[in-house]
Amino acid sequence: MSAKMIFFTTAYDEEFLTEEEAQEIGNYRKHIWINNALKKEEAYRENQLWGGVYYLSPEENVTEVLIALGQNLNWTIKDNKQVMNSYTVWDCKSYDNLVQKATYTRIVSDAEENEIAFITYDSFTLQATTGLKIYHYGNKPIPWGSSGNLFEEDSEIHFRFDENGELESIFTTDIMFGNDPIYRPSSFFKVAGNFFEEMGGSDDELYYYTHIEPLVPNF
Repeated sequence: MSAKMIFFTTAYDEEFLTEEEAQEIGNYRKHIWINNALKKEEAYRENQLWGGVYYLSPEENVTEVLIALGQNLNWTIKDNKQVMNSYTVWDCKSYDNLVQKATYTRIVSDAEENEIAFITYDSFTLQATTGLKIYHYGNKPIPWGSSGNLFEEDSEIHFRFDENGELESIFTTDIMFGNDPIYRPSSFFKVAGNFFEEMGGSDDELYYYTHIEPLVPNF
């Protein structure tokens, strides 16, 4: 007999809610776990099911699942889970009248479950198009700070790639780089200076975050 667990959060997962609180708010997410694995995330708007995310098992048929979920709703199907170099990769696909859309996204998470890459691919050519890679350094020691000083928990650098796979812009959550959080690559590295070197990052690590490929790090 399968074990089922359900919990509720606000629409963007900022905080946990009771079922009563969720229904009072109206816009929320319902997380359904089966045998200790997340199976479905239902998104509600004004207490009406809008769509969500469904984690497809290898033995399940995507068409049958979409029909059962409600093919007119906004569902993302996560499937083809893989573990590569200790990183977890999911394929995320959307459908229109049971037909897969022209692009899909692969999401990479590290061992701490931080999502570090969102790369979009052409569904037909399988070529990478746009993408985002995220360098997490929250709670890491500040190399130039006093002993015990840590970066803020949400400290991140977002590397965004355009439709040609070229590094287009860089977004930072930490004001230590300046008051403007969005940079062109050339201006960012002038501001950041030797940041990656001081953080102990390798050349492979810097290359990974500043290029749309490879999908999975080799470090």
